[in-house]
This record gives sequence, structure tokens and C-alpha cells, in this order.
Amino acid sequence: MELILFVLLDALVSGLILWVASKIAHEDLRYTEAVMVAVGASVVAVIPSIGWLLSIIVFFMLLKHFTQADIWPSLILLVLVAKLVSAVVVLALGGPRALLGG
Repeated sequence: MELILFVLLDALVSGLILWVASKIAHEDLRYTEAVMVAVGASVVAVIPSIGWLLSIIVFFMLLKHFTQADIWPSLILLVLVAKLVSAVVVLALGGPRALLGG
């Protein structure tokens, strides 16, 4: 149950931050698409050991699918900003245990 809450919290926070970042970067991304990107990345993130790396790759690939943005600088900066800010927010909301998924 705790794992499901972590995935939902991470997806909603990451989706919101990604959507806001896309508006700042003038990229065409709807909120529902941003949440779908974040859900996909959050689900993959729970894989032990390599989940964090795979989640960044999934995040990037899904974001590329939903936008027509250039890889550099738009997509890479969106991924970096969204992942870093969402990690800080999830850490603030749930502590280090929520960030690590446990």
C-alpha cells in the first residue's frame, strides 16, 4: 500500500512540475500527458537497483513521444528540472523514505 502511495505521489508531483516547466519552456504539453509521463517513470522507478536510471530513460522517451521538442536543450532540461524539483518536493512531503520508495 505504501508503495502505491509513493508512486501516486511521485507521479502527481512530477506531472505537475513537468507541466509547469513545459509552460515556462514554451513546449506544447497537456497536463494529462505530463501525468502519463510521470506515471510511467514512477512505475519503473520501483525496480530495485536500476529503477532510478530506467525511470529517467522512460521519462525522457515518453516526453519525446508527447512533444515535438528538440532533444537539446528542451527535452534534456525539462527532464533535469522536473526530476530534480520533484525529488526535492517529494523529499519535503514524505521524507527520505518516500524518495527512496520504502
